[in-house]
Amino acid sequence: MTSSEPYCSGARVPLDAGKQAAMVGEDRSRDDDVELVRQRAATAQTRAAASAAAAARTDLWVQQGGPEVLRRVAERHRAAAACHLAAAEMHETYARCLDAWRPAKRDARPLFMSSVVAACGADGGAVVLLDEHVRQLAVASSDQRAARAQDLEWVLGEGPIREAVRTGAVVAAEGAGLVARWPAYGRGLHDLGLRAAAAVPLLSGERQFGALAVFDRLSPPRPADLQRVGAALGDDVLLGPDGDPLLYGEADLQSVVHQAAGMSSEAEGCSLADALTLIKARSFTEGTTTRDIAHRIVHQGLRLTIEPE
Repeated sequence: MTSSEPYCSGARVPLDAGKQAAMVGEDRSRDDDVELVRQRAATAQTRAAASAAAAARTDLWVQQGGPEVLRRVAERHRAAAACHLAAAEMHETYARCLDAWRPAKRDARPLFMSSVVAACGADGGAVVLLDEHVRQLAVASSDQRAARAQDLEWVLGEGPIREAVRTGAVVAAEGAGLVARWPAYGRGLHDLGLRAAAAVPLLSGERQFGALAVFDRLSPPRPADLQRVGAALGDDVLLGPDGDPLLYGEADLQSVVHQAAGMSSEAEGCSLADALTLIKARSFTEGTTTRDIAHRIVHQGLRLTIEPE
């Protein structure tokens, strides 16, 4: 065996040609992804510098006798610069994680959402895209616990995302305040080992199209940090000129849930709304997500009128 021959997980077992080719392909794909993410980080940095320069020019104009109303213009430029810098920070963090990832070791691929929650200073989080009726279109989560925390809100009908979208502002609660504000949801978060939750609406111009929720074992992030990251997601990461609405493929389109609701509606002889309620109830009873229940309905023939064992 030559010194250049690859090994599996340090076990010194030579790989066959097919596995070697797959590893090469995975590494090339990773390298391409890293380059793309770094390009997006650089673009965000360029936008941040342009906004900061515009703010400085406007400030100088005001100092030289320009109209006071321009101070508000300068503030908007500074806010834009902070938004672009946050986008750059998240992309740079993600690029480093991807660069360090080695597919050949069969490690899980790093998630962009992990970079989002790191920028907020939280333990976990989820981005939810909504339609005009506040129905979920897509969800991306940083980890399984965050996915469960987000799904709890959809199942129970109360929580930070709904309130953030309703009020158009950052909402947060921690400790006993979680249960006081959202009784069922707060108890559910406590059962997951989480003691804080917060959310900020995501905007496209004046229109809300979703929300970012974050969760923590101790306390929520600062509202200013959450607003900065939320603005970066809306203006740059998701819907910017080079935005990615599916967050590098992490966003889970809720098609399987809707398919399962349709199948259950026919099988149980009930309305689609009632079928969706049954899916939510089963997920709550089993302590899992609605997507897991939907997958079992579609692919394993689960019947919702049969009690879980």
